[in-house]
Amino acid sequence: MTMAEWVPWLMDTLDPGDGQAMFGTYVRQHSVLLRPGEAGRNHVPRWLPWVPAQPAPRACPVCTADPRRGTVLMWRLPLMTSCAEHGCLLEPETDVRFAVLSGGEPRPVPARPTIAAMDKHTFDALTAGRVSLPGGSVHAGVWFRLLRTLLDEVSTAPSALSASSRATLGLIWSRAGMPVRGGLAVWRPYERLAWPVQQAMASAAATALHLAGTGEITARGTLGRYLAREPHRHVYEGDRRAWERKQAAAELEAMISQARTDPDTARRVLAMFTAGSRTFAGFYRERRYLAGLGIPYEYLPDHRALGRTDLSP
Repeated sequence: MTMAEWVPWLMDTLDPGDGQAMFGTYVRQHSVLLRPGEAGRNHVPRWLPWVPAQPAPRACPVCTADPRRGTVLMWRLPLMTSCAEHGCLLEPETDVRFAVLSGGEPRPVPARPTIAAMDKHTFDALTAGRVSLPGGSVHAGVWFRLLRTLLDEVSTAPSALSASSRATLGLIWSRAGMPVRGGLAVWRPYERLAWPVQQAMASAAATALHLAGTGEITARGTLGRYLAREPHRHVYEGDRRAWERKQAAAELEAMISQARTDPDTARRVLAMFTAGSRTFAGFYRERRYLAGLGIPYEYLPDHRALGRTDLSP
């Protein structure tokens, strides 16, 4: 697999030209812990998500000791700090390979449970295309953007935040066992931080996911709902149908939103909307309707590609 094959799931483009606009869309368009817009604005020219300014390849000592395994492309990006398969921290690739060539036994360092859990989500996104979070299952593209936004939020200067957000980030960094912002003095995008600082940000992000999942903190952002389970609420029987209709409408809206950037989801939405179509006119009427909702035409297959050979003129 190449980097190009992860467009647009992992990143929207491989062209870093308009980094400011891309950063605003990828990182700051949504929020997780913070209220919408609370993170403010930073100057970020020529930027790509997850692509480090100074590559520092990492490797799993257990994987590298196995001659049947190759180098994992995603270890060259600061997406994970541990191996999801072996639960150990990634280490500098040169050190790991030197140890293997010297005949030494691998001495993996176990990752903290919170780190291992977060990296397992990323591994699921990379391999299965979806991630199961306490608040529901999300597409890989949503997870990568949620995670990148979270890494940005934990690096925010306390002086720029409300009192409640300062308290939340203070608790996160305290539980992570590090000073606020991991000792970062001047803000820079995650991709331009040194590896030890990236590890600190990842540790804080993993701690935030855990605390939000247990209810110890409240994620107030637009994507925060995915981090915690919906509390049980008694619904009177007379209100249940209305609630179910509202829930179904919300799920459909989310599915259509995802279909605007994901061809597989767009195909499923088209199949669902045209399930009752019996004629070509009816099929293509629904297809035009979905295109009018912002789903690209190229993501919406024609009747032949969708296998609808049963349609009549």
